[in-house]
Amino acid sequence: MLTNLHIQDYVIVDELNLSFEKGFIGLTGETGAGKSILIDALSLSLGARSESGLIRKGCEKAEIITEFDIKNNQAVIEWLKDNDLYDDDSLLLRRIIFSDGRSKAYINSIPSPISKLKDVSELLIDIYSQNSFHSLTQAKTQLNILDEYADTTNLEKKSQQLFHEWKSLEKRKKEFDENKIKIHEEYEDLQIKIKEYKDLNFSFDHWEQVQSEHKKLSNAKELISLIQQSLSYISNEDFSASGILKDLNKLLSDAAQLDEHLNEDLNLSNELLIQASELERNLNNYLSKFNDDEEKVREIEDYIQSVFDFSRKHHIQPELFENESLNWFKRFDEIATLFEENQFAELEKKAFDDYLINAKNLSEKRMIAAKKLGSEISLLLNQLSFSNADFKIDLEKTEPVASGIDQVKFLIKTYKGADFSPISKTASGGELSRISLAIRVASAKNTNVPVMIFDEVDVGIGGGVAEVVGNLLNQLGSQHQVFSITHLAQVVSKANFHFKVHKEESGETAISKIFILNDEERIKETARMIGGLEITETTLMHARELLS
Repeated sequence: MLTNLHIQDYVIVDELNLSFEKGFIGLTGETGAGKSILIDALSLSLGARSESGLIRKGCEKAEIITEFDIKNNQAVIEWLKDNDLYDDDSLLLRRIIFSDGRSKAYINSIPSPISKLKDVSELLIDIYSQNSFHSLTQAKTQLNILDEYADTTNLEKKSQQLFHEWKSLEKRKKEFDENKIKIHEEYEDLQIKIKEYKDLNFSFDHWEQVQSEHKKLSNAKELISLIQQSLSYISNEDFSASGILKDLNKLLSDAAQLDEHLNEDLNLSNELLIQASELERNLNNYLSKFNDDEEKVREIEDYIQSVFDFSRKHHIQPELFENESLNWFKRFDEIATLFEENQFAELEKKAFDDYLINAKNLSEKRMIAAKKLGSEISLLLNQLSFSNADFKIDLEKTEPVASGIDQVKFLIKTYKGADFSPISKTASGGELSRISLAIRVASAKNTNVPVMIFDEVDVGIGGGVAEVVGNLLNQLGSQHQVFSITHLAQVVSKANFHFKVHKEESGETAISKIFILNDEERIKETARMIGGLEITETTLMHARELLS
């Protein structure tokens, strides 16, 4: 709901700060006091077009700020989150108008295009007047009202989901049909690639082993020469490390017999002799196991060449073969399934059938609700001085769209013998406000519009009809926040809160003021509306009676 409205330097308003609560809020004032300024300013904060001449004389800019409590408005919360504008349960809309007609807009203090103000405003408020924009004449809003009344909102959401699923599959099927030759070529290329890859019998661990083996075999002759030379240093008959260590060991053994303190040194000499012998055995074993097999070298080189050939052909490094092969196999299976089962055609048909079943179910419920809602609106219109009016909700079958297979039109005839026609082409400003009131009262239980503003709802009526209007606005205000700018005491007497618009003039300057009335002030204002400029005890008595 709308909780606060701030207006500064707008037309004849210097500064206004107003707070509102839920319920029926009546606004009254003498002609020319500035009641319409409130609607116009509010409309600007909701994205209405700005123009020059709106700035108060002597000022450079005007500013309008509206604050809404949105904790129970899930649609607005989701919209704000989708647009990265969500802050908390309070929504702040700000519009600055400059003297040359330019303007700036902010949503929760974040600069935003005017289009976003308009988008979010459709989820916040409806204004019903001749000059202010509102949504009831739009086909989308009419369909939403019917779906809310019929309690088919979930079916409509499901229709949107099924429609988009169907269209997505239809698009993919079309792309598949158009690219069937190209896809078949891709299939054949994958088939060849996968066969070549399987023939490689490739694994990265094996690849590293092969390269290591190849390096060893490629250097076989040099390795053998180096090992043989090493062995010659250890066990050469003429001069070797083993011979020297044996001589050393004998000398130390003789010395240890003369001095036992040399036994530790003798032990070290024995260990060196043992290690030299072990080293000799290891090197001889290495030579015996080493196989300088030229045929094996050629086999390994052929394998390495085949891996590099595959790598160059498909522009991928060997270390990436295994990961990429998973994508090849997956894509190959996808294409094979498409060709073998004609998957898109079957899925697309099933998706359309599911959508159509839901759409027909939705359409049937809409038809039943349309007749019932049309009758309820007609009864309300008869109470609102449309004595011979008849209201009809027409459903025409359309090509499948996200909302279903129905096109909804709100039609009315206001006198006997007239033809049904759209409400926007039949009604004047005041009539449209009363028609809107009837529609909203009849469908109020499930409507998602939290704030409604009715301007000129009492034009051309009086007496009992005016009291009916007041009662209906009060009824609507029990479930929503409802504003009504009115000239009739019978209407405003039913309001939960009463604001008065007053114009103060000083020389060539005029300032519009708006303030909430207490009980005594309400009696006086209601009496003024009943009796005119001169307020008598009789008019005060009538005012108290109305307000009671």
